[in-house]
Amino acid sequence: MISCLCITRGDRPGLLSEAVSDFVRQTFADRELVILHDGDEAAHAGVGAIVAAHAGACIRIERTPPGPRLGELRNIAIERARGEWICQWDDDDRYHPERLRLQWEHAQSEQAAVNYLVDQLHWFRPDNTLFWDDWGAESYPMNIIQGTILARRAVMPPYPDIGRGEDTLQTHALFRAEASKAFRISRLRGMGWCYIYRYHGSNAWHAAHHRAISAAKHLTPPRLLPRLAQLRDRLRDYRPQLPSMRTHLGAGTGYVTLGETDYA
Repeated sequence: MISCLCITRGDRPGLLSEAVSDFVRQTFADRELVILHDGDEAAHAGVGAIVAAHAGACIRIERTPPGPRLGELRNIAIERARGEWICQWDDDDRYHPERLRLQWEHAQSEQAAVNYLVDQLHWFRPDNTLFWDDWGAESYPMNIIQGTILARRAVMPPYPDIGRGEDTLQTHALFRAEASKAFRISRLRGMGWCYIYRYHGSNAWHAAHHRAISAAKHLTPPRLLPRLAQLRDRLRDYRPQLPSMRTHLGAGTGYVTLGETDYA
């Protein structure tokens, strides 16, 4: 079983509802969603209402007293998960229905205990711009997207008890373990459309951090143009439906719109 772990504050129900819907629509069958929060009764009731809309889905709501920072919250969620495999499932991002299946099959094909995506879509909601970011040019072994981890729980070191950047330090520990030949880490490339990293203004990291990522890593027009038809096709698969967005195709061409009619 894959346990998808979702840490939420309960104060952005619209975003959480979309993340839950994306979990429910995954094509990989043997899975559960663990939603962990440290909120009050109102927050608990709000999360419960979202889950109740998906009767029959394997979703559990877990609570913990207020106080732990994000890293420790992730550790608590891992302790309460039932699956042999763990997948980070942030409450403010979007996930294509094939996301779990693709990463799982890639890990199995390489006999790996850990799998990361190398590509992602980066959605800036304030102006609805979309970039396809490729981390492949980063120096090995950090040519991965840390927040896309799928791993055997048995090999995962604990997250540090910090409020942000916890996945970076945990990733460093995983790579040190891999270097000792303890297990293998695999990288799934070219599937950026299966995960949408969303900047909405209330993220752990500020706007400049997000903008810097896409400024350095977005696919240039010659690399994006051959993938544009595939990108349109895959964005159609998201439910709830995505809004109209623009993606950059260079100074001469400007932006091309990926409109709502493309997703119908």
